Amino acid sequence: MNHKQTAQQIVQMIGGEDNVNMYTHCVTRLRFILKDKSLVDEAGIKAIDGILGVVDRGGQFQIVIGGEVERVFNELPAFLPHVAQDKPLSDDAPKNQTASVAATEEKKSPFQAVMSYISASIAPTIVVIVACGLLNAILAIAVQLGLDPESSTVVTLRSFTQIGFTYLPVWLAVSAARYLKTDSFIAAFLSVSCIVVFSNLEGVTLFGLTVPTVNYGSAIVPVLLMVPVLSVLDRFLAKHLHKNLTYMFKPLLCSVIMLPLILFVFGPVGALVGTALVNFCLFLMDFGPLSMAALAALHPITVIFGMHSLFTPILVNELASYGVTYVLCRALAANFAMAGAALGVGLRAKKAQNKSLGISASITALLAATEPALYGVLIPFKRPLIAACAAAGVAGIAVGVFQVHAYSMGSFNLFTLAYTIGGDTMTNFYIACGCAALAFVLGVVFAWLFGIKEED
Repeated sequence: MNHKQTAQQIVQMIGGEDNVNMYTHCVTRLRFILKDKSLVDEAGIKAIDGILGVVDRGGQFQIVIGGEVERVFNELPAFLPHVAQDKPLSDDAPKNQTASVAATEEKKSPFQAVMSYISASIAPTIVVIVACGLLNAILAIAVQLGLDPESSTVVTLRSFTQIGFTYLPVWLAVSAARYLKTDSFIAAFLSVSCIVVFSNLEGVTLFGLTVPTVNYGSAIVPVLLMVPVLSVLDRFLAKHLHKNLTYMFKPLLCSVIMLPLILFVFGPVGALVGTALVNFCLFLMDFGPLSMAALAALHPITVIFGMHSLFTPILVNELASYGVTYVLCRALAANFAMAGAALGVGLRAKKAQNKSLGISASITALLAATEPALYGVLIPFKRPLIAACAAAGVAGIAVGVFQVHAYSMGSFNLFTLAYTIGGDTMTNFYIACGCAALAFVLGVVFAWLFGIKEED
């Protein structure tokens, strides 16, 4: 792929720089907020070499690229020099552009707006979770190989990784504040203060009122509730304070007004919501194999419609509450099933081009991302997609029966099976590998049995 040429073609096909309010990327997709989607040439985008598909969801126009996405993204600033990355245009942007941003936001339903906010806030923090989770996996392997678990090295590094989870609300506060264009430093300061000073305190009073006992460490919901209110307050003070008083009194008033709101409102409410999410996960685990089979079978469909991100708050909350996540492992079954189904297409196909496409997409899914298999093989041939969902469902039963869980989060492939390493034994990892192998083999077999219809 010529990354620079691809970036230039994408900008042309989405209506040029003047049609873009914001752009960012995730693991496999470029994500744009556009002013007028009628200007987009979807057929032209799909025809670009290396583009796997497009998804229009949640107010974002997403272009699926796969593992090359970051390299293409890095070429975009040359063609979008006046468009901000990761956040909307600033308040001092030209009026017509600011109005366009507002118009774009207004087109979202309330649910889409909330989910966009949650997704944009959590996504940047996942890198910390991945780093800490993989380091924990390395430590677990080292302990299994004979390293003393009580040694200074292990204890120090485990404490280091725990910081990533304990202070997750701080990283989240920064990304949420940036998304809503409010003061990220005040948001981080408030979050750190709650974790360090007020977490699990009993019998403390403020203004004569007893502060509810809440554990703010790893708690993401209070921050997600707090930052939007901080954003509104920040704008209100910026508009109504005298310009000579803004620098001194805006941060002061934001801090002293928001702290009681966090301690008496957002903290307790967030704890209730967090508990509800935990109970939801426990509810799913009560159904064990059936719930995991359904989640795994539907995972490829949720990816197609961009709805898999709805699970992100649940996964993060699971990790924060348990130190492990069960729901993530639906993707373990689904990803390896999609890889197997792609290989099944490669083996069953008669045309050399389809054979090459299926085999290469399968290898990519095993080693990196599933999007090439999903958008390049399974969706176009249709039957293999059904085969992959069926294989994922069957493998999901095994995942549910053995309660396979992960100690970090991200997309599952051969390398990231290490997410399942943790605890005192390697049993969970071995079972996870077995479930992955089962999903892959079933994907191959089902795709072969279901067959494909090749064009003449």
